[in-house]
Amino acid sequence: MSNDFSFTTEYTLDKAFFAECYDQTSSPVTFPKSYLKGILFLLFGLGLLEFELLPNGYVGWFFIVLSIVEAFSVYFKRTWWLWRQTFGTSSARRVALQIDSQGMSYKSGKNTRNIAWSDIDQLEQSGSGFILHLGKQRQYVSKSCLNDEVIAFIVEQHAAEKNTNINTP
Repeated sequence: MSNDFSFTTEYTLDKAFFAECYDQTSSPVTFPKSYLKGILFLLFGLGLLEFELLPNGYVGWFFIVLSIVEAFSVYFKRTWWLWRQTFGTSSARRVALQIDSQGMSYKSGKNTRNIAWSDIDQLEQSGSGFILHLGKQRQYVSKSCLNDEVIAFIVEQHAAEKNTNINTP
């Protein structure tokens, strides 16, 4: 691809986009590990009540209720996240995405984010989009607003940047 490649598109931050973003970037919930904190709260609360370690049982009941709240927070994690995004300030905003030989650029309202190809540690391709690993952060780019030429360009640019970094002392 040439150095003068440039692609610009716009998309709306709507519930469908947020759902796709969450589904592609979140880690799956596993039963014992995800609910461990809630189980520990429950056991601690039951222990306080059973052995009467405190003069009143309010603290024990507090931890039991806290364990239930924790279990609900794990179970409804996706729903809660989508609800927060849907009613957040960025919902229904138009985002302009520009991809060129320098990197990617997002512009939404007053916010602008530039991502250089060298900033991307790992490019993970899923069925619906790209997950860009930027240090500890992850950025999602949906393929729904990209064509085949742009998808090939993104993969090629990332591979070329990684080859340049490997060969540079």
